[in-house]
Amino acid sequence: MYADIIIGFSKDITEARDSIKNAIEEANNTIMVKGISNGQENEAARVTKWEIKDKILKLSIESGTLVRATTAALRLNKHLTNILGKEFKIGLRELRAECIKFSIQSKYELDEELTARITAIPNIIDAEYESGHINVKIDEMTEHDLKNNVPDRLVSRVKDILAQAGKHAAIAEDILIVKKGSTKQAKFNKDPVQLALELGWVKEFPGRGQWIYTTPYTQLFEIIKRILIEEVAENLDFQPFMLPKLIPLEVMKKMPGYLDDIPEGMYYCFPPPRDPNAFSDFKEKLKITKEISKETLKNALKDPEYVLAPAQCEAFWQFYGKETLSQDDFPFKLYDASGWTYRWEGGGVEGMVRMHEFQRIELTYLGTPTQIVEIRESILDRCILVADKLLDMEWRVNAALPFWAREGSAAIDIQKSENVPAYDLEIYMPYRGPRDKSEWLEITSCFIHKLKFVDSFSIREVKNRETWTGCTGLGLTRWIAAFLATHGFKPEEWPENIQKKFNKNYKLPTSLMWPQKR
Repeated sequence: MYADIIIGFSKDITEARDSIKNAIEEANNTIMVKGISNGQENEAARVTKWEIKDKILKLSIESGTLVRATTAALRLNKHLTNILGKEFKIGLRELRAECIKFSIQSKYELDEELTARITAIPNIIDAEYESGHINVKIDEMTEHDLKNNVPDRLVSRVKDILAQAGKHAAIAEDILIVKKGSTKQAKFNKDPVQLALELGWVKEFPGRGQWIYTTPYTQLFEIIKRILIEEVAENLDFQPFMLPKLIPLEVMKKMPGYLDDIPEGMYYCFPPPRDPNAFSDFKEKLKITKEISKETLKNALKDPEYVLAPAQCEAFWQFYGKETLSQDDFPFKLYDASGWTYRWEGGGVEGMVRMHEFQRIELTYLGTPTQIVEIRESILDRCILVADKLLDMEWRVNAALPFWAREGSAAIDIQKSENVPAYDLEIYMPYRGPRDKSEWLEITSCFIHKLKFVDSFSIREVKNRETWTGCTGLGLTRWIAAFLATHGFKPEEWPENIQKKFNKNYKLPTSLMWPQKR
């Protein structure tokens, strides 16, 4: 990392030149290498150039990865302030980074899409590829930004985007677009997660892939959730259920393609034993060391017996399981919108669009083959109406092959709807780059299972007539991310029907350090 640092003082510092020189030389050999092991000196920070102009000290700092230049600037600022205050009665007036540059090794060159995604991050003004590295330039940072580790978060965000780019490049395949909406004018082209953090709409939580959602986000979430329930679920006569989210492994093993294909994608729950003495060692260690001994805790727990719901429809099929139903009563249309879904995403997390904890509306349908095809089509049509007409987002629909349907399937026959396992409704995200080259965001997946779940859960029809199932997941958290990526964070620029329902007179519990003030 490279940083041009400006430190302003209360009066002319020309007379303190020798003291400043000595302080910088001392810092280069002490506080700039603090925490660095022998042999890692190249990963430390160092002042490579400095000059004095009246009350201003200009510094150039270069660094490796262990002590970043911006961290070094804060250390040096404190060091100089102590020395000049004691010797010359000179006080600090200003600290800022005029320019910050960093470089990340990458085997992928920057195309237009990737450049657009990186420069859409607030405060990043340029990105270019050179000799196996992505070079990124950050705009001016205040002292407050430096103390709040904003540069570090920007570096992490760019790394996340590059990691995602590598993943998508590795698994890229033809997209089967079956229908699409009209092109819409982009009103906003920034990465919503960074602005959400700065505005205090979300706050980071220690758990990976989790956020604390504050009042404005929660308001928007509830507005769009209500629209989807009214316009999709209730409009199509789906009835509400409330389902368990702690799923026994005995139920989970009946879900096609989960434990046998992606066991690494779930959270496993280990119940405690009934004997409270089983935790005696754990409690004593915690009292003495004030640290959590995970090994001791693990020894006290029983074997895994549950997973946190990764699909949300598990309990629906268990509800029908081993029951004998009559086709005369078909179709059955049920939905659940009562809580969280949990997935350990193997490809990593990404902002507010790919998380370990998120909310969905899960619709399930059971009936004759003809009924299931018609219901899936009607759900897709209603979702398109909401995305296009009510939320004014640019959309397309792809034919897809979900993981549980891949066995024995080499391709998708898009000529007949009943032969398409999944339709994915996707939204264009302007910050990701040109619409014809960038990755769109899947916000809803509409599935037909045919007999797969009927057989797996032993669902019977009284006369053995063919019965199919299907489900649709409306990814609420992704619908919100798509809306914010399309329209931004100013309610007055949102569609009128959303504006009317959003109460701008909210009050966040702010502190000295949060939210980050720009």
